[in-house]
Amino acid sequence: MDTVEADERLVPFSLRDMTYACRVLTTRRRYSTEPLVLIGGALQDMYSWPRLERRLTAHTTLVLMDLPGTGNAGDLDAGAGFEILAEAAGHAIERLGLGRVNVLGASYGAPIAYRLAQSRPDLVARLLLAGATPRVGPRLTAVVRQGLELVGSHSRPADEPARRDYARNVVDVLVNSATRHEVAQGAAVARLLERQLLRTSQSAALRYAACHERLLDTDLYPPGGIAGVPALVFTGEHDCASSPEENSAVAATISDCAFALIRDADHMAHLEREAEYADLVTRFLRDQPVQGLPYCRYPQAKDPGCPACHS
Repeated sequence: MDTVEADERLVPFSLRDMTYACRVLTTRRRYSTEPLVLIGGALQDMYSWPRLERRLTAHTTLVLMDLPGTGNAGDLDAGAGFEILAEAAGHAIERLGLGRVNVLGASYGAPIAYRLAQSRPDLVARLLLAGATPRVGPRLTAVVRQGLELVGSHSRPADEPARRDYARNVVDVLVNSATRHEVAQGAAVARLLERQLLRTSQSAALRYAACHERLLDTDLYPPGGIAGVPALVFTGEHDCASSPEENSAVAATISDCAFALIRDADHMAHLEREAEYADLVTRFLRDQPVQGLPYCRYPQAKDPGCPACHS
């Protein structure tokens, strides 16, 4: 494994009434690419990527963000949307004084990263989106609404059977239950996620629910597309939380965009095929070819108006 010990610093930020922070990981190596800002999913915080960060810090400075409403950051107003989160991310990048950066938005983080690149292309050298969908589909919507009902109807944590049923439903979407036998480490990752969800505190569950609610009943990517920022959109070939068709629809809105599917993986590809995920990201950051890799498939990106992308 190509890993290296990294120095770490925590940097707090404030923007209007919002407080948030990031971790900056660097080594003494001389890097050949811009720093990478990683904006994670609704169930993740800036400490949720330990195996991936060990691989990536061998090649780049890594910035992991807890934006408002996630991790240990301050709360985000219920009516606030992805625009304010993109603004907060841009504010943090400017305050860090790193110049132009690469930005990876994963799952819930993808609409934030997209808006940042669209509104502030001067800050973004390259854009990577993992697990992107123009609009949340019915299966994930049902699970999100189950979670909202669960936390909304209890001042204290729900009973064990209800929590376990919800956790299993979440895991069945994130680690595709229909193709789990085809996913590398699928069963192990599913067990890990279920244990984490069952250990979630009531306060954390409320924050997760607020983030997930922000995904519902809306088009997640603003019109106008992106031009002038090299981009890569990718996910696992078995992803059913944001299907390959949905990811390709997002890729089609970006003028200079590569699209790839990681074999034997789904929405949790960063856990299932960690080495391949890191290699794909690192290649793109170094402007190396990302086509023809043995661990990827390359279907043609589909028109964003494709009905399958909104099913």
